Amino acid sequence: MELSVFVENLIRDYGLISIFVIVALEYANAPLPSEIVLPFAGILSLKFGMNLPSVIFISILGGILGSIINYYLGYKIGNPLIDFLKRKYPKTKKSIKTSYKWITKYDKISVMISRLVPLARTFISIVAGVTKMNIVAFMLYSTIGISIWNTILISMGYIVGNNMILIGNILSKYSIFIGIIIVMISGYLIKKK
Repeated sequence: MELSVFVENLIRDYGLISIFVIVALEYANAPLPSEIVLPFAGILSLKFGMNLPSVIFISILGGILGSIINYYLGYKIGNPLIDFLKRKYPKTKKSIKTSYKWITKYDKISVMISRLVPLARTFISIVAGVTKMNIVAFMLYSTIGISIWNTILISMGYIVGNNMILIGNILSKYSIFIGIIIVMISGYLIKKK
């Protein structure tokens, strides 16, 4: 069964609970790309007459749970988990390395910024756990970043509707915009130090 059909059936049959579970799994590094899952949740919330703020809120809670799971895994298992991920998924090496650099250089703010960058969004939780970042700060900055990311993507699906090509085009332009913002914030932080 195709992923989109599976997700649609879950959301149709179980509503907000399924959105919570799917988003939690995505933030816990299950192979469910948020760039597809979250706009699709917005599309389906419109299709099934679900309340958009409720969908966004539940997705944020799911994102926080998935992030805490990854944080805890990083905290308890640490570097062996990172080594496993690098071996099993070689494409993650760059994201993991970048996550370490950002946490070392920018501390807590890196968690919030990473939530807006594909791949780094989920790996930052593991790295934060490995580096034993304060859990309260981790949750605060994660919540801010997750809220921004989920709100944008779910709202995009809700507003644009069932036009994944248009959503893909918007996301590619969004990636450039986020890259510019990250460079500006990084420059500010470097200058401040």
